[in-house]
Amino acid sequence: MGSSSVGSDADDIDTGSKEAAGSDHVAPPGAGWIRPVVAVLAILASGAAIWLVRSLASGAGSLSASENPPAAAAAIVLGVVAAMAGAVAAIRPERGTLHGLVATSAAWSLALLIALASAWAVIASTGLRDLWHGTRVTTPAEADAYLSGHVPAGVDPIRIPTGVLVQSMEFLSGDNVQLTGYVWQRFGPDVPDDVARGVVLPEAIREAYDAKEAYRYVEGDVETVGWYFYATLRQPFSYGRYPFDEQDVWLRLWSRDFARDVVLVPDFASYRNLAPGALPGIESEFVFGGWKPVDSGFTYSVQPYDTSFGIGAADDAPPLPELYFNLILDREFGGPFFEHLVFSIAVAVLLFGLLVLTTDDENLKSRFQLSTAGVLGAASGLLFAVILKHNQLRTVVGNQGVSYIEVIPIILYGAIVAVVLNAILVAAPWKPRVVAHRNNLVPVLAYWPVVLGLLLMVTLLTFFRG
Repeated sequence: MGSSSVGSDADDIDTGSKEAAGSDHVAPPGAGWIRPVVAVLAILASGAAIWLVRSLASGAGSLSASENPPAAAAAIVLGVVAAMAGAVAAIRPERGTLHGLVATSAAWSLALLIALASAWAVIASTGLRDLWHGTRVTTPAEADAYLSGHVPAGVDPIRIPTGVLVQSMEFLSGDNVQLTGYVWQRFGPDVPDDVARGVVLPEAIREAYDAKEAYRYVEGDVETVGWYFYATLRQPFSYGRYPFDEQDVWLRLWSRDFARDVVLVPDFASYRNLAPGALPGIESEFVFGGWKPVDSGFTYSVQPYDTSFGIGAADDAPPLPELYFNLILDREFGGPFFEHLVFSIAVAVLLFGLLVLTTDDENLKSRFQLSTAGVLGAASGLLFAVILKHNQLRTVVGNQGVSYIEVIPIILYGAIVAVVLNAILVAAPWKPRVVAHRNNLVPVLAYWPVVLGLLLMVTLLTFFRG
């Protein structure tokens, strides 16, 4: 009996050691090459990322992506690759231990999150694009140079100095903006008396000719007439980069006299400082409502009309330069960004919880009290909430295309569908290997890296393409 007992104990020890070895998931033969390879990859990617960051900082004086957006995107991607490779080299997930796999997934997710936050920081600090509508003029010499090059040969237009003061602005919808303020004109002795006084706001929906005379002032042989305008302008704004977007709100000015060759010129003498950053022509107590003013000023542009408006033949009516007053705005992204981001984080965390609790283990099912039907019901509620939030966002933006921030609910739609399909596959008689392996571990580990990776990819493609 003693020998039998010893043999039995030996068998138990041997069996226990095999089970322990199985639970440790020792790395398969031939996996030893992974660690040195990823270590070299981490070193190379780190070196390349540091070199790119230094090049950007030395070239632009900061880490702004305005000078070379693809280089900034490459630096971010290389940083992510270095962090991911370093995590694999340090944690050794190829051994197959649960701790190592979870730690690697968490490290990858953290690297992607830091990269995403870095991309947002670079976007927020990047200088604005050139949004001016037409050619900017800040001095009489610049205006004369532009007009001499764009007024048709043989045409000697009447020049009328025109000034603008915008007192309020409000976006009524995605394409409609309401402006109020004053516009004035100086009529010197070189302006014939029969030239019609006043301006037309061609972009106005109803108030193009509704400006009301507010004052009239005569100094020497120059008469100044001012009008107060209240107009809703319809303009093609682009919200593809919302909430990191910038807009140019312009006020196009026409002379009321269509039958004469009249060109409006900026009334430079009426402004103390015409530097765009000084915001000439903008009320000092202006309420911008979620926008940060950047520049303002006058521009010229020639519009190629294919009609003479009934005044002579079309071929005999070459277009004259038109005067614009521009207000360049940068959106204060904090409010709309965090409003939608906090909601999206909550939904993403709840979806991850559903994914973690999805299992075919009967003991765990009874403990979690979550069946496939329960996953479907919870996912349906989250889907309804995301749809409502998305519709609210579409109403605010009013954009025909897809704005940047809409990528977040679109990714959540995909995540909801993936979580539901995963629950169905887990409960199915036949399970794919990706679901059956270690009780649905692969989808759980891949959730955050995939979600954050998709958002980072869309961010880089949207803002760093050059």
